[in-house]
Amino acid sequence: MSLSARSAPPDNGTMERDPLFSAASFAGGAPSLHNSQPWHWYVGREILELRLEPDRVLPSSDPAARLAVLSCGVALHHARLHLAAAGLVVTVQRVPDVGDPGLLARLHLVATAAPDRDAVRLADAAAVRRTDRRELPGAPVDYHRIHRVRAAVRAQGPELTPLLPLQVLALGRTVELARAAEATHAGRQRELSRWVGVERRTGAGVPAGALPAGPHRVITPAQALRRPGADLVADSREHAAVFTLLHGPAGRRGDWLRAGEGLSAGWLTATALDVALLPLSLVLEGGELPPGLPGGTDQPYLVVRLSTGTPDPLPPTPRLDPEVTVTTVVQRRRLPRG
Repeated sequence: MSLSARSAPPDNGTMERDPLFSAASFAGGAPSLHNSQPWHWYVGREILELRLEPDRVLPSSDPAARLAVLSCGVALHHARLHLAAAGLVVTVQRVPDVGDPGLLARLHLVATAAPDRDAVRLADAAAVRRTDRRELPGAPVDYHRIHRVRAAVRAQGPELTPLLPLQVLALGRTVELARAAEATHAGRQRELSRWVGVERRTGAGVPAGALPAGPHRVITPAQALRRPGADLVADSREHAAVFTLLHGPAGRRGDWLRAGEGLSAGWLTATALDVALLPLSLVLEGGELPPGLPGGTDQPYLVVRLSTGTPDPLPPTPRLDPEVTVTTVVQRRRLPRG
């Protein structure tokens, strides 16, 4: 039986000292599609379960919930980092019950160990990581840092492949087509208006302050969200940024979960190396997957832009309170027969 079937209101005084509750709360800072935070954690004795929260899945932009599951994978990696940095060893079962597709992962606390220094470093990076949609000039990203970001992604399962110049130009055309299709899709426009540039969802969504300033302010929030990434891809004069494709095995929900774990590892590694990472999901939203991207028979998960620069730090985007995304569970020990 899943922990969610035995839920109870949290005892905040006790649970704030619980390492699994702390890990779930820390994971709430993970990035997600339009800051939708589509996860819910269930904390039990030595068990932590991650579930997809259907009320925070965007049905028009993400009809198969692929990007929502990927976002949950980012949160899963954040939780794993927090535990490893605290010196706690866990086993992870991904999509452990085929009959319960909403259950994405189950973590079992099994031992203690010395704090993992790499996990401590990446957990520190999580505190300053931001989604920077601004267009700022910078020097080209050097190969050494790209290699380290790619290695961090690959260690979690997926691949991060740099695009060749002709592929970037083809991607620019794909982005423009995707943007035009989105502009005529009434359902996606309504959805974007609810999640982007407004404060209607306390702790969720992309607030106006997180959108690019300057000329983008004269257009709608949804257009401001889309314009920087699309223009940078389409503009052949942009040479400092490196565009890459996050890709891996196709089809299964567990693959999208691992894609999110890889994105988290790469993003936090990039942050620690002073590299700005921006995921561009537009070409994969709406349920259609574009042809012609690298990776052979692999599934494209996201386009990812890597760039440098020393911009002014951005404020953090809002987050839902842990009482919304974390539930404690009453677990009764089984009595021995006799």
